[in-house]
Amino acid sequence: MDNSSIKENIRKIRKARKVTQEEMALQLGLSITAYRDLEKGNTSILNGNIHKIADLLDTPTEEIVLGYRPSQMGAGSLREIQAEYSGKIDILLRRIQDLEKIIASNEEIIRSKNEIISMLKKRLGEER
Repeated sequence: MDNSSIKENIRKIRKARKVTQEEMALQLGLSITAYRDLEKGNTSILNGNIHKIADLLDTPTEEIVLGYRPSQMGAGSLREIQAEYSGKIDILLRRIQDLEKIIASNEEIIRSKNEIISMLKKRLGEER
């Protein structure tokens, strides 16, 4: 889904809810010009505002993004999914950091072993 579709969905839902652009701008802390530019597509959608817009329009974020309400059976809200995966992402990021430390340690061991091998080869060359 591209930004132009999201902006069109916002406009349609706003009009269906009989909310003015002025009301939206006021609630979002934007100037009326800034809000109009957002709906016209002259500015990009700010991810932080998408949840506020959904709340103001009393509609799920998914409806704004997708253009329809997804089936409730087996489908969690976007916020529930984000909450579920944000904890998993943190765990994965920590694991990546741990693995990067292990890699750095192994690289140091390899450098040390290569130095030892080099010194031994040099010593063997001198003894011949």
